[in-house]
Amino acid sequence: MPNEELKSYVTTMLGDDYVEVELTDEALNTIIKQTLDKIAPFYDGRRYILGTGKVIDLSDHAPAIKEILKVYNTTNSNIYSLQEYVFGGNGIMIYSSRLMDRLQLYTCYKMLYNELNYTKDMNFKYIKPNLYLDDYSSSVVIEALVRPEDLSDIDPESEYYAWVKDYALALAKEAVGRIRSKFQVDGSPYQLDGERLISEAQSAKQDLESKLTGTIFVI
Repeated sequence: MPNEELKSYVTTMLGDDYVEVELTDEALNTIIKQTLDKIAPFYDGRRYILGTGKVIDLSDHAPAIKEILKVYNTTNSNIYSLQEYVFGGNGIMIYSSRLMDRLQLYTCYKMLYNELNYTKDMNFKYIKPNLYLDDYSSSVVIEALVRPEDLSDIDPESEYYAWVKDYALALAKEAVGRIRSKFQVDGSPYQLDGERLISEAQSAKQDLESKLTGTIFVI
């Protein structure tokens, strides 16, 4: 899952291969949530959802959905071939790396979006958590505007994707720094780097937050 990849990125950048990083899984989840909450007012993600039937239950996605943008039918495919297409078909090589798996999935979604035979402007009504389709019961792809709640909601080709990774790392640095600054190591040639981590984190956060409200990103 993308959020798991973000956790791995953060802990690796903090030196988890060589030293213990004092962050629990719960703390990492909190850091990711804080990061996505910070960027949410400035970024609307797009999510593509597969569905079938005249009434489609979107309960799993409803908390994040701001708006249903478009609904496309898929007259050349059924729901099973779509799933195969998205999750590894069409001769796309799947690498064992989680990062490459994510990029492969994203590529497949792009191909799906561009190449399948869509019928646009399908009549629909969205009343949370259900999507109601008029006179259509086959498989569809739903394009939704969402509040980002997972790294997969951020376009990996956008500058926001790198921003999320950098901001999560800054928050993690600050958290680890505050933990380490509470301890003193007497009689050791090594010193804990708590104060340095806090200083680096605060500087990085200030720079990243200024980018959100400045002119670097086109909002």
